[in-house]
Amino acid sequence: MTINSLFCAECVANLSTGKFALWLTLAIAVSLFSLWKSYHLLKRARLVEDMPTSKIRSASQGYTELIGVATRQGHPQLAPLSSTLCLWWRYTIEKYQRTGRSSRWSTVEKRASSRPFYLQDTTGICRVDPAGGDISTRHRQVWYGNTRRPIGIPKPAQLNNGFFSLNRVISFGSRYRYTEYLIMEGDPLYTLGHFTTDSTGQRTLSADQLAGDILRNWKTDFPALLTKFDHNRDGELDLREWQLVREAALGKAREQQAAVAGAPPDHLLSQPEHSGLPFIVSSAEQTHLSRGFRRGALAYAAGFLLAGTLATWLMTSRLIG
Repeated sequence: MTINSLFCAECVANLSTGKFALWLTLAIAVSLFSLWKSYHLLKRARLVEDMPTSKIRSASQGYTELIGVATRQGHPQLAPLSSTLCLWWRYTIEKYQRTGRSSRWSTVEKRASSRPFYLQDTTGICRVDPAGGDISTRHRQVWYGNTRRPIGIPKPAQLNNGFFSLNRVISFGSRYRYTEYLIMEGDPLYTLGHFTTDSTGQRTLSADQLAGDILRNWKTDFPALLTKFDHNRDGELDLREWQLVREAALGKAREQQAAVAGAPPDHLLSQPEHSGLPFIVSSAEQTHLSRGFRRGALAYAAGFLLAGTLATWLMTSRLIG
């Protein structure tokens, strides 16, 4: 059955029950998926538009919007395909395949960096954990080659996605297409995710709590404790010696607190704990990002209407026929 036959009431009426059920199920599934996707994108647009922007120094713990620039802390990374210095990367390797009269690009490898990068605003620096994030970048490189992994660094003329490159690939047979997305130092960043400060808990623990952790750790090596605190060498720690152990652990805890107090706050932005909240990292401006989500929502809404209309037409044609 062809697509044109779906708009022929007599053809729909004469369809076998199995084929009719298949087409009807497909139309309903596409309609429901498009409705869900439209709602999902519209919700993202509203979140981006309505969420107030926080400053890193004063941001509340939880779901937070931060805006700043990507900044380097420590050594940058090398993008695996192009060897470009960057803060974060994602790449896709595709192979051009021809089967009979049809041809398509098929993904053969896809990877993304798991190493955190940093966002800086006028009040501080926040570490961004990319795991689970919907990350869009302003730097996108596309080039072509004859091997699964590119050989050498791509030339500037190759960094495009134009018709010339595509036609060249088709005319010379099977080729590979490499696409790389990068976050570079100084790139603007819009982020929306779960914000926490001092997630290790070191700053919020009291000296007694830290001493308890230290003492439990020391007990795992009891022979070392005996060597250091068993002053009467009877092979045991009496009450007085245990008191010395506790005082030593408390002193160590206060040293750790003093060291931590002098360190800058450790801020982290990561994937929200609630699965219904998106984790967004983008180099696009806030208004541009919102418009993109709304355009996508509108396109899926149109798909919902078209697929829903097709499902209604199929059922009506079947009943009348």
